[in-house]
Amino acid sequence: MKINRTGGAGGAWLKKEELKTGDVLKLVSEAGEIEGQNGPQLVAKVRVKGQTGEAVNMAINSASRNALIDAYGDDSKLWVDKLLTTEVEKGIFAGKRGIMLNLIPEGFETTTDSNGYIVIQRKGNTPTSEVLPEYPDTNIDESEIPF
Repeated sequence: MKINRTGGAGGAWLKKEELKTGDVLKLVSEAGEIEGQNGPQLVAKVRVKGQTGEAVNMAINSASRNALIDAYGDDSKLWVDKLLTTEVEKGIFAGKRGIMLNLIPEGFETTTDSNGYIVIQRKGNTPTSEVLPEYPDTNIDESEIPF
């Protein structure tokens, strides 16, 4: 079986444990997908206000990705140099202790949709839930099921 190498982001990674809610950062590179431990992840280089040194890699979660698209468009070139406020939350995610880092564009806020998912949206909007597709009713004869 042929195995392909996966590329990673070179350089240091953002230490989320050193951030607090209200810190300001900006993306200094376009975002790109790399193969992470749990599948593809969106990564960009960032600088945190008040910190010195090289820009560091940061994985952008789906709530932050959606907010950046809503705020600036779906081309990550347009996200570069925009000031973003951090929202840091410690918790247990998929059975593992971790730190969730949300990026909040100006004029946006974090809320929860009707399914309990975190949504970053324009201030004053009402959260909505994604509508799942409806599947057609099929008549299944239970006697034909082999178990």
